[in-house]
Amino acid sequence: MSPDPHRRPPRLRRAAAPALTALALLGAGAALPAVAHAAAPVAPSAKPKPNEAELKKQLKDLNDQAETLTEKFNKARVEYGKAVKAQKDAEANSARLEAQVAPARAQLSRLAAQTYMGGNPNIMFGAGSDMSGLSDTAYLQQNQAAIVSQVQGQIDRANKAAADAKAKAAQVQKALQQVRSSRDAAKAKVAEVQKQLDKLNITTVTDPNSGIKIKIQGSGLPARMVRKALTKRGSAYVWGAAGPTTFDCSGLVVWAYAQVGKPGLPHYTGDLYQLGTHVSRGALKSGDLVYFGGNLHHMGIYLGSGYFLHAPQTGDVVKISKLSDRSDFAGANRIS
Repeated sequence: MSPDPHRRPPRLRRAAAPALTALALLGAGAALPAVAHAAAPVAPSAKPKPNEAELKKQLKDLNDQAETLTEKFNKARVEYGKAVKAQKDAEANSARLEAQVAPARAQLSRLAAQTYMGGNPNIMFGAGSDMSGLSDTAYLQQNQAAIVSQVQGQIDRANKAAADAKAKAAQVQKALQQVRSSRDAAKAKVAEVQKQLDKLNITTVTDPNSGIKIKIQGSGLPARMVRKALTKRGSAYVWGAAGPTTFDCSGLVVWAYAQVGKPGLPHYTGDLYQLGTHVSRGALKSGDLVYFGGNLHHMGIYLGSGYFLHAPQTGDVVKISKLSDRSDFAGANRIS
């Protein structure tokens, strides 16, 4: 059979391109083999926590900033006080001048009414320059008007001074609020760094009587002092003694502070109580000093968790006691 000359030759099918085939497979939900050399994602490394030396450096810098801002705050507070006083003085001067001219205003108003009712208002307004023919009433009107006019200029100046002083006080108050916010933010940063630093300096003490573990936390002077004082547990109480082997209540504090670079504290509870910063019972921290009795006849060193260290009395030794066992708590302070 001879070939049909009008019949088209069959088309040859071309193989699908590899890329298209892969796309088709993906579209159909088929999984492609992972590329062997593809790099796995690298997780970001955590920022290393600052060490103790770095935290101390941060704390020093922040304390310097806070101190500078505190002084700026103190200056702004003084300036605000001056501005408020200037405003009050200016307002008082304006009120004094108003009171001074008030009788003349009142009399002038009465005379003006009388003159108007009498039918000769031109006299009140000083029509004409010759005052020789004025009646007593008219002359008095002119005189009172002159007084009011003269004082009014002073009143206007006083009112302007009062307005300027008020604007100045508002401006200084705004500056005071801004520097207060900056100071408070700096103090908050100091507290945060101090908190981080304290976490690196924790000493655990076990109370031999109760077995309770007490954490001494902090790196400041009071915390370092209390760690020194704890080394004297079991030392005998001797009245008037301040170490190194025997102590009375205030003598233990004096000795412990001397060991951490603060020698020369007074060996007397009353004088010690006047030093440092007073703190409330609810704000006690390790190393704070606690006092007892209306005449402050006894004291100790707060440890934490409701316990304190002290040299109690003759026949006893330096030991740990519960703060709640004392009904004569008189106050506390922090010496840094």
